[in-house]
Amino acid sequence: MSEIPIYDCIGNQIDVVRISDNLTYVDGRVSKGEKYYYKGVGIPYNSHHITTDIDFNNYDFIEKSEIFYLGNKVSKKCYQNKFGIFQEKYQPHFTDWLGACGVKELNIFENLYDENGFEKTAIEAFEYITIDEKHQQYYLKVDYPKGRKKYITNPNHKKLRELIDYMLNSNWNFPWDKNSISDINDDVGVTDVADLFQCSLLSSKIGTVYSLLYSLFHANSKDYIFFCEQNNLRHYNSMSFVSNALQLISENNISVDEVYKETDLETYKNIVLNYLIVGRNCGFCGVGSCKRREDDNLSYGEYIKTEYTKITLNQFQ
Repeated sequence: MSEIPIYDCIGNQIDVVRISDNLTYVDGRVSKGEKYYYKGVGIPYNSHHITTDIDFNNYDFIEKSEIFYLGNKVSKKCYQNKFGIFQEKYQPHFTDWLGACGVKELNIFENLYDENGFEKTAIEAFEYITIDEKHQQYYLKVDYPKGRKKYITNPNHKKLRELIDYMLNSNWNFPWDKNSISDINDDVGVTDVADLFQCSLLSSKIGTVYSLLYSLFHANSKDYIFFCEQNNLRHYNSMSFVSNALQLISENNISVDEVYKETDLETYKNIVLNYLIVGRNCGFCGVGSCKRREDDNLSYGEYIKTEYTKITLNQFQ
């Protein structure tokens, strides 16, 4: 029997989650039992993000995030040196408590097991158990049949290309600003399918390939360059993430003619402003992100889109 404490916003233990299994913490918010993995059963607290003003009586400031919608990275004093589930969000645009799974994680079941479910998965999901019904917090019983090693530990550029081709042709997508490569294992299956969504729009397809190329470059630039070489792509600067995405899409017999303007720079600006930014960003990853249901995250996604537009317009001046 394992017991996971739940702490309120001032660091008092108010409840406990009991699981009839012997758990060992793995990483992220995942623990492993004797047979199953469990996602959302606590973490060793380290830090989280807030967008409100910092109360230095209660928080230690760590750093300002380079991503504007994450705000400041802080360490809450009353959570330090504790393990468990904490009644505070890890990132302000997501619904998850620290260490638990918010309602958006239930997308996993729909994305895997509904008709035309996502095929290149590295996770199997068996059931979800409610931690807090009022606040819609859960933990999931899952398995990773081929392990949880990250793609960058053993890159397979052929399989990554197969994943890209599959997603383009089956209309499965990543949000364009997601660190997509971190959710792919070394067998090139997707370990976190909650944020995937189906859409046939060209903007979503560009965003999907862009997120994979961009995140691979920042995870390991040498592997990114090798992937480009193996796929007859060229990388010169930040514009290349877009041009390479267009080439991969075109090679799947999907027309991208509509995006082109008179010059390469005008084409790039058009794609960033009118295809990437207006596409799905991480702020839209609520429970309704795949099935077009309404949820609280829609307004946050719109805010992120608006701010990205302002930032990019300033950069283009």
